[in-house]
Amino acid sequence: MAGSEYLIKELRRVREAFGLTQEAWGQRIKFSAQHVSSIERGTRAAHPRYLESVDRAFGTAFLDFYREFIVGEAAPVWLRPFIEYEARASLVRTFQTIVIPGLLQTEAYARAVLLGHGHRGESMEAALLTRLHRQDILQREPDPCQFVAVLDESVLRRRIGSPDLMRDQLKAIVTACDSPTVAVQVVPADVGAYPGLDGPFTLASVDGRPIGYLEGHLKGRVIENPDATSDLEGIWESTRGYALPVQQSLDLIVRAAEEWT
Repeated sequence: MAGSEYLIKELRRVREAFGLTQEAWGQRIKFSAQHVSSIERGTRAAHPRYLESVDRAFGTAFLDFYREFIVGEAAPVWLRPFIEYEARASLVRTFQTIVIPGLLQTEAYARAVLLGHGHRGESMEAALLTRLHRQDILQREPDPCQFVAVLDESVLRRRIGSPDLMRDQLKAIVTACDSPTVAVQVVPADVGAYPGLDGPFTLASVDGRPIGYLEGHLKGRVIENPDATSDLEGIWESTRGYALPVQQSLDLIVRAAEEWT
């Protein structure tokens, strides 16, 4: 049994052990009965915030279980080393030409992306939990990770899921940029050819050195060699040079969101 499936069953079991309906349980933890129901049916991921509320209200340890047994369980073997680096990073820089970066994805957008990758059922929930948990580094206390993303404009125009989903996702990016530690820039479509078109990549700064990650169809690749990461940093700077400044980028994202209505 996957850890995520066990977590869902235990949440339901504990609620029933306390003799509470989903509505009463939700009132205790300040979540709607609909939210509780969707988690217990496996159609919504049990976020750390939800688990923390349950632990606080009922003295359980679901968040510890989540961190120990679920995070990373669905990640491909070649990605897990980078996830560990990412969790310790003081700065993450990413360039994307296809989809919104995982650290900025809404749950609905992430679910639609994973669905397109063939995830279903338990596989979907485990992969979704892993992806959403990685976002915790942006709210990490007391030292949230700084995050800078450069997106090709095509990312804003590629429909993932419904138009409403896209609108909400783009609005979520703008909201994320209210944080002083998050910045998003967009390379406009009229730029033409530029260095980043060779493909997406990420750089995580860990203990004063950059660690790279290159995405691929068959598997990704973690880059630790100093010469190679230096080359990636050069590509990053060249690519970012083609992007609009942050405020102009946000204005473009807002316009794109309005076009999805």
